[in-house]
Amino acid sequence: MTDDSKLSLRAEAIIRDAIITGRFAFGARLSDRVLAEELEISRTPVREALSRLAQEDLVVVRPQSGTFVMDLDATDLRRICEMRAVLELGALRIAAASDADALVAAVSIPLSGGALALEDGDLARADVMDTAFHEALVGAAANPLLTRAYRGIADQVGAIRHRLPREISRMRAAVEQHRRIIDLAVTGRLVDAEAQLSTHVRIVEKLATDFLFQQTKVAGRSRRRSQAPERT
Repeated sequence: MTDDSKLSLRAEAIIRDAIITGRFAFGARLSDRVLAEELEISRTPVREALSRLAQEDLVVVRPQSGTFVMDLDATDLRRICEMRAVLELGALRIAAASDADALVAAVSIPLSGGALALEDGDLARADVMDTAFHEALVGAAANPLLTRAYRGIADQVGAIRHRLPREISRMRAAVEQHRRIIDLAVTGRLVDAEAQLSTHVRIVEKLATDFLFQQTKVAGRSRRRSQAPERT
């Protein structure tokens, strides 16, 4: 691997993390010059990194305009959450039917880790465990095609989830819902487990939609203020 390739992969990882964690806002313009200066590398590796991220729909390249962080509307959110639900529900069915013990083992660390993190008040760690639970659930199906499809939306889902308010009551409820989903699935109540999981995903969609609505209102007020005539 060439030095430029290594730099490009490093730039990709840093930009990806900034998008997912919210350091780069939805719709924000990404300047390869500014990014190159921040990363202390040339612009070529940055452009290569942005090109790969565009293939994953994390950034959008608009000819004659520039490169921007993905910008989601309510329809985009719904479609991503629908895809997430299809994949996670499918994984739950496969895992529960094929090896319930393996399913329990796969999610045990994220479940216990999330609960412990909340007891310690470590909301960032609890958030990591939340993501790990859903990834472990999908992985428990032991279906490479399903896992690959899930990875295709995982970063978009992560970017959505990281923008939700970190409220300890909501996060505690999520951990309990995770536990309930698994308990139902491994005790023969798969229909109830699926209903719980569907509700869980819909809650995230609702919270994310509310967040986007608030962001749109704030942006609208900012535009109106900037366009208002100055008082003399």
